[in-house]
Amino acid sequence: MYVWECKRNVISMKRVLLAAIASVFTLVGNAQQDAQFSQNMFLNNAINPGATGIKGMHCFNLVAREQWLGFEGRPETGMFNYSGIVQNFGVGAVIVYDKIGLEQNVDLKINGSYHLNIGDKGKLGLGLDLGFLQKGFSNGSMAGNPNDAIVIGLSGASDVAFDLGVGAFYYVPGKLYFGISGQKLLPQNFSLSAANPKVRPHSYITAGYCHLIPNTKIELKPNMLVKTDLSTTQLDVNLTAEFNKSFWLGGSYRVQDAVVANFGFNYYMRNNGEKSPNPLKVGIAYDFTTHRLRDEGEFTFWKDGQVNNVKQNNRSFGSVELYLGYCIMPRPIPEFDTYVDPLFL
Repeated sequence: MYVWECKRNVISMKRVLLAAIASVFTLVGNAQQDAQFSQNMFLNNAINPGATGIKGMHCFNLVAREQWLGFEGRPETGMFNYSGIVQNFGVGAVIVYDKIGLEQNVDLKINGSYHLNIGDKGKLGLGLDLGFLQKGFSNGSMAGNPNDAIVIGLSGASDVAFDLGVGAFYYVPGKLYFGISGQKLLPQNFSLSAANPKVRPHSYITAGYCHLIPNTKIELKPNMLVKTDLSTTQLDVNLTAEFNKSFWLGGSYRVQDAVVANFGFNYYMRNNGEKSPNPLKVGIAYDFTTHRLRDEGEFTFWKDGQVNNVKQNNRSFGSVELYLGYCIMPRPIPEFDTYVDPLFL
């Protein structure tokens, strides 16, 4: 039977997590070039190859996101990722499609990791991902000047660059996790007509903890994500409450950007009358935009190496994101008495 025991009292780890949140709070800026997701607590292996295979199962995640609803050329993002394990080795793959305005990006990478035992129950995953990033511009026009020579010159242009990422991920099943990773580590200079966009390296810090409220079946799971390209830094903090392993409610704050509400449930399929130990997880998140984009109806985009602002009559009413996740072939991690809950990591 698939069981997850949520440990109650690790006060020192709580303090570490709170200190980590506090230490980065003053470093916060606005968005980077990587795709943005609000339900990032489900997607650790997509940004940290060290987390690949962490669940001891073959897991599949699908995410679709519409950002800044109400704007022409708004970001539209989709992700599919797989994570599995063979002995102490994790294997996985990530595909991300990201569109904003006329710009279209496809990021494809293969993940690998090796897991080391740390102490009685901890594990450290050391990972590497290799892949490529395709950046291109579709034919069309946007708000502003549709006859702009730069836009015309970029129309239909495309280029590809190789990608490299590394990461380390420490976890204790059902209790806590902490990860640090780097993405876009290879120089990525794209030659696209009159433009030459450059993709900067990105660094990530993730952390999460689980607390079972005594005498209840409610589990509180705070987590955080810090993302930086050394030019700007973004902080997401989230608190999710799961009820009887049936459904969850949560909220997030992305500093200087959005307040996020999320909800999800576990759907347990049956086989010959027996309930599957591994549910299909369905989650939805809605971002309430807090920055000036909502108040002023201003859309910021990249053109000719510069940041440009376009005023539009319609305003953003936030962003919506759908998540689906499923794991098959559950298998015990030999060093542990429990299994890892896919909702926690």
